Amino acid sequence: MRGLMGLTIAAALGLAGAVCNWLYLDSLARSEARLAFIGVRPDVRLNIGEQFKADHFEPVEIPRTRTGNLQDAAPLWSARDAVIGLRANRPYAGGELILRQDLTTPAQEDVAALLADDEAARWVPIDPRAVIPEQINPGDLVSFEVPRLPRSTADGPPAESPTTPPTVILPDSANPAARDVEIIGPFRVLAVGARRERPNIQQARGRLASNENTITIAVRVQKDAVEPRAARLFDAVRASGSQGVYVLLHSAKMN
Repeated sequence: MRGLMGLTIAAALGLAGAVCNWLYLDSLARSEARLAFIGVRPDVRLNIGEQFKADHFEPVEIPRTRTGNLQDAAPLWSARDAVIGLRANRPYAGGELILRQDLTTPAQEDVAALLADDEAARWVPIDPRAVIPEQINPGDLVSFEVPRLPRSTADGPPAESPTTPPTVILPDSANPAARDVEIIGPFRVLAVGARRERPNIQQARGRLASNENTITIAVRVQKDAVEPRAARLFDAVRASGSQGVYVLLHSAKMN
């Protein structure tokens, strides 16, 4: 009888110890520091070129001791604002982590890869005093405010001589014609200065900021000439002495 009693007490103590041990381990696991990464929600499907949106993501928490070098390969949940608005460079079937390599943008020398067969890249000087370049990103649509050209320049070269220099309207406040402007566009932005990505992505990758006093745009080429609106824009820029022009940023809903 005493033996049975002893076995019962020993079993009860063993069970209590096991429960206490499980509770301790469970508490330790819950209290262990975790890192949250950016995960694509299981019900989200994305194709190449689709834009990341805030509701595409959910945090994926992993104990810090089990992340290994994952933190070097994947951005943390706290950096998700830098990912929102970018475009997927591969398909996503849902339930995947966003990796840093997924956020890689093409190098600047690959601008030509972004152009259609009937497009060319042109550079437009902008006025840094009247434009905030950090608010303009590749893929945006912009128009340009330029001095209105006199009819002889806007409609083509003067009839008297192909060597006659074009009429130039200087930005003189005393000249009423200098205040006569027109808006030409929209054009698709390929780069702002040397920047081919959003400013926060540029900073996150440790890339130094450069002068952003030009915008690279895509223009259509028809036979041996650029499209009429682009030709008019570049004529106006030349007529103003290649001074920086004002920029109008269009709604993202136009894309």
